[in-house]
Amino acid sequence: MAQSQGTAIDWAMGTGAAEALGRAASNRTLLDRIAAVFFLATFLFVGAYTWVRPDYNWDMVAYVATALENRTESPEQLHAETWKAIGEGARESQLYNLQYGNPYNRHQWENPADFESQLSMYRVKIGYIELLRVLGPVTGIVTAAILSSVLPLLGVGLICLLWLRQENALQGAIFLAPLLVVADLFHMTTAVTPDMLLAVVSMGAIYLLARKQDIAACLLLFLSVFVRPDNIILIFALLLTAIAFGWRILPIAVTFVASFAACMLIAKFGGHPGWWAHFYFSCVEIQNSMANFHPDFSLAAFVRGYARGVTVALIDNDWPPLFLAILAGWALLWRAGRTGTGRENALMFALAIGTLGKFASFPLPDDRFYFVFLAGMAMLLVVMWKPRFDIAPGKA
Repeated sequence: MAQSQGTAIDWAMGTGAAEALGRAASNRTLLDRIAAVFFLATFLFVGAYTWVRPDYNWDMVAYVATALENRTESPEQLHAETWKAIGEGARESQLYNLQYGNPYNRHQWENPADFESQLSMYRVKIGYIELLRVLGPVTGIVTAAILSSVLPLLGVGLICLLWLRQENALQGAIFLAPLLVVADLFHMTTAVTPDMLLAVVSMGAIYLLARKQDIAACLLLFLSVFVRPDNIILIFALLLTAIAFGWRILPIAVTFVASFAACMLIAKFGGHPGWWAHFYFSCVEIQNSMANFHPDFSLAAFVRGYARGVTVALIDNDWPPLFLAILAGWALLWRAGRTGTGRENALMFALAIGTLGKFASFPLPDDRFYFVFLAGMAMLLVVMWKPRFDIAPGKA
């Protein structure tokens, strides 16, 4: 057996395969292209899978219903139009789960008025809702929702590739792709919610900030609160960072004030029930109807909500260990003297405190709520590291 193995190895060496492999492994251009193709293929696969098999979930139903509100005149009509649109695309098993999968879903399926009352927590994503309304007459409302997840996904991929290429770090795409998947890239895309649209706007802003194009970045950050108002947390984290690191404060300060005012107006005119009612619904106890739901503040319920968030995040989600792993990688790069520019380190700081602030402000445990922060940190980490496979360790 040993002789056979030796013969096979000798034969392979004799054919020049090892020499060819060695040349390929030292060809930076080839390895850069392989990494870029792998990264792009990951995004194309996720996009194709989402297009073919989107995840019809409750949030998707609620967003579709919210987008249809301006075309209906009663809760009953809205209910009928929403479920007609969902039923045309959802598989039978998905539809059954949406309507009868748990007591809450069944109640919403059987009570149009209560179903409509839930939408006060979805109307505040007005940028996303308006996009569905613009695309809906052309593509159909459900297809519009799917496209609003797939196209931003591809946008995020292109921003990352452009950034890696400009920083001569394309081989880092081999590491960045799985990091983004762990950060919830796949599930948040197939879930068909505003999260991918928020991701492309926010990643664009982070990229522009890294390039010191602050005005353009601030315009994108302002737009981001119309996709998800809770992105004010990222803007606030960047404001604190600008103060701490001596950036030009005026652009980000104006952006924060304008974004905060926009969030207040969005909540008022969208009929949002308020932070505590929303907190109680999402973190303490789900409500079949949000009509006139204004619970008194309870310290016990407040603590219970945070305890639930911590427990579920640690047991069922990936963002806490990924957050710690990225911070550990940043520390190791610091020790090795490879921490990148001052702007990149400042952005790492902003995204780190933003991650903590996001959970502290509203302890939802799901990975998708932290994707913007972790994706930005992962991107910056790879840009600082600039891993190379075509040269020996220590010579990069």
